[in-house]
Order: sequence, then structure tokens, then C-alpha cells
Amino acid sequence: MRVLLNSTNLTEVAYHNQSKMMEITFNSGHIYRYTAVPEVVFQDLINAPSAGRFYNQYIRGRFSSIRWF
Repeated sequence: MRVLLNSTNLTEVAYHNQSKMMEITFNSGHIYRYTAVPEVVFQDLINAPSAGRFYNQYIRGRFSSIRWF
């Protein structure tokens, strides 16, 4: 599932149920892939009043990630 975000820092997020991998595209064009992310974190991100704030509080530094592009 891929969702566009209305955020000053994040452009879109995709979540892959089978692998529990979440891919976040930033406004800079960089893409990061996060592993072992529970689906509830994805759902909370797309429903958060501020996706950027949610990312900084609950995702950044809490899940293993690689810069994809």
C-alpha cells in the first residue's frame, strides 16, 4: 500500500505487509527503507496530524533502515 502524505518533510510512505518493510520518501527525494515495522506504526503515521512529528518521535532511530535512493 502506498500513501501520499501532506507533510513539509515526507512525500509518501509505502508498506509491505509480507515483509513488514516500510519505505518513506522525503521531500529531498531520498528514500529510506525501514525493516520489522509493525503495521500499526504505518497506520499511525498516515493518520497522524503531523507525519513529520510522528516520524521523528516514533520511527527515526527506532527501526533498522537503509537509504534506498
